[in-house]
Amino acid sequence: MKENKKAGLDPITFIYGVGAAIVLIGAMFKFLGWQFANELFIIGLSVEAVVFLISAFERKEEDKDYNWENVFPQLHNGSPSSNGQAPTAEFQNAIQQFSSTLGNLNSQLSEMGQTVESIKQEMEANAKDSQNMHEKLSEFNQLMDHYNQNMKQINQKYQEILN
Repeated sequence: MKENKKAGLDPITFIYGVGAAIVLIGAMFKFLGWQFANELFIIGLSVEAVVFLISAFERKEEDKDYNWENVFPQLHNGSPSSNGQAPTAEFQNAIQQFSSTLGNLNSQLSEMGQTVESIKQEMEANAKDSQNMHEKLSEFNQLMDHYNQNMKQINQKYQEILN
């Protein structure tokens, strides 16, 4: 097993950070109109350029592939897991749980579909009732118009008799 080494200060990263800080301070000087802003920009960007140039040739150690068995002990073939079951039994339990969840979800979706269909049928029935009500109101309005015309004629005849 690999020993954990305490990470030290990486000089390239340190110089890069200092260069970035100088660039930011130069930007602040520039925004505020202070003296030496251009010089700070030149120094900061030069430091950054040198760091980028050096880091282009820097070699890093290759990281060893991650040991997934340490994260997922179920990946060890044949070794029992923490609850005493073989990994295949745990996998089968997980699959059964997943299948059960999918079954519940499917039945709930089916119920939701039936509810939506019921709502649709109720809305269609309400639309038909509304159409019938509209037709009846139209007939009633026509009858009222006819009644008003007759009343006007009666009032005209009555006025003729009185005069």
